[in-house]
Amino acid sequence: MFRILTRQEKTIILREFNKWGIFNYLQDKVLAVKECENSIKYLFLIPSVLENLIFYPCTCYGGLPIGNLHKKKFLPSITFFNVVAKYSNNFLYVIVNSDGEKLILYGRDVFGNSIEYASPGIEENSIILILSESKELLGVGRSRFSTTKIKENGKVTINTLLDLGTYLRLEKNPI
Repeated sequence: MFRILTRQEKTIILREFNKWGIFNYLQDKVLAVKECENSIKYLFLIPSVLENLIFYPCTCYGGLPIGNLHKKKFLPSITFFNVVAKYSNNFLYVIVNSDGEKLILYGRDVFGNSIEYASPGIEENSIILILSESKELLGVGRSRFSTTKIKENGKVTINTLLDLGTYLRLEKNPI
């Protein structure tokens, strides 16, 4: 069953939205929490059309799953980062070529020679979004080097943490 966020949960979520530069975009959106038997709290972004229907006891799912709340932390999902890539300008990213795109979707790390563009300000161990040439989100990674060294040939320069191919790989072995 869905419920409205508590004040503490809302504060945690809004801080994360502010960090990624989507605070203003999500300010007028409806957020709902669905608690499961295993005490995991799933966070959903609900369209305003479903706002009146989502809080009925018989509602199972609705909206966009953007992450989990675990204790006092927000753990974003790939769909959260997709929203960030579309509606924010405040994030670090790299754009990869088609060879890098294939590697990422198969869960592999990013080599320096497949990076076409790296945003300035990337430092070692920065969380960055990995985008295709058409600026669509492919995944999320952690940089091994700063912007100046991130395009080194023959070296893995970004470790892939989360990618769109995860959905296909999990289909074989569901959780």
